[in-house]
Amino acid sequence: MTQLTPLHPWIAHTIGCAPDALTRAALEAYQLRRLQETLDWCRARSAFYRERLASMPPVLASLADWAAVPLTEPDAVAKRPFACVCVSQSEIARVVTLPGTPPRRVFLTAEEQERTRDFFHVGMGTFAAPGDRVLILLPCARPGSVGDLLAEALARLGARAIRHGLVTDMAQALAVLAAKRPDGVVGVPGQVLALARAAGGPVGVRYVLLSGAHAAAAVVAEIEALWGCTVYDHYGTTEMGLGGGVECAARQGYHLREADLYVEVVDPRSGAPLPEGTPGEVVFTTLTRHGMPLLRYRTGDRSRFLPGACACGTTLRRLQKIGPGTEFD
Repeated sequence: MTQLTPLHPWIAHTIGCAPDALTRAALEAYQLRRLQETLDWCRARSAFYRERLASMPPVLASLADWAAVPLTEPDAVAKRPFACVCVSQSEIARVVTLPGTPPRRVFLTAEEQERTRDFFHVGMGTFAAPGDRVLILLPCARPGSVGDLLAEALARLGARAIRHGLVTDMAQALAVLAAKRPDGVVGVPGQVLALARAAGGPVGVRYVLLSGAHAAAAVVAEIEALWGCTVYDHYGTTEMGLGGGVECAARQGYHLREADLYVEVVDPRSGAPLPEGTPGEVVFTTLTRHGMPLLRYRTGDRSRFLPGACACGTTLRRLQKIGPGTEFD
């Protein structure tokens, strides 16, 4: 059997059970409790959602009841961002502004950023080990940026982060690659592919994590061929808190942060949840966010939940690889 995803024991601990007791029933019972808490919180604190939830019954009897919550359109949130904030401004640690008309703002508390940092720490353990050197080709200059959170997560793992940022100068990136000899690289698919092509052959990199955009199968195959490494894929959006899901060693779909996010695949016209194996639009609900909770938020991404169990042995669901990906600040 393929090595069990480290997300399995992490999520089991989060919901308060032993890893061998992490059944779908146990996880879904936890998610139902969290959805009820989120519903109550939004009714009490969110001007945006209070209006939308007026016709909802006060108590959720089952996860199926969640389908009655209207889908949240990104443009609607962008037009009324402060109506979505449920805590005082003093509790907001970071505001990420995404391009658009109007621009989209995501408000995050320190606790919510810590949850993302924790997810990065656990998720990177899929392939990274203590003592590894990991080159980060993502924005990392600002505190709380995706690369900064990743660097801090790697330190917890006992690995050393090499903070580079997005590739704007190929010669400089090649020089860093040659001088630092990283064991792993994390970056946007197109930039990592360009770097691998420019390097001209293996450089000692054992693994690559692609994030921030759709990673086409051809891109993955070429990077693996050029560097003789294994390529993994991460899925997330800024609205999710930067982290959503990551492939395990089996690389048969993303395992999701199921204790922090309730992810659905729905019919984009009706909003009705679709059965396992049927493609539709990915929507998510935050389960542990107090600053700016989002309910059934539309991503615009098309995917499906893969039927059957993962080869790694987890009971966590698998979301088929999708795109487009994340917008990073």
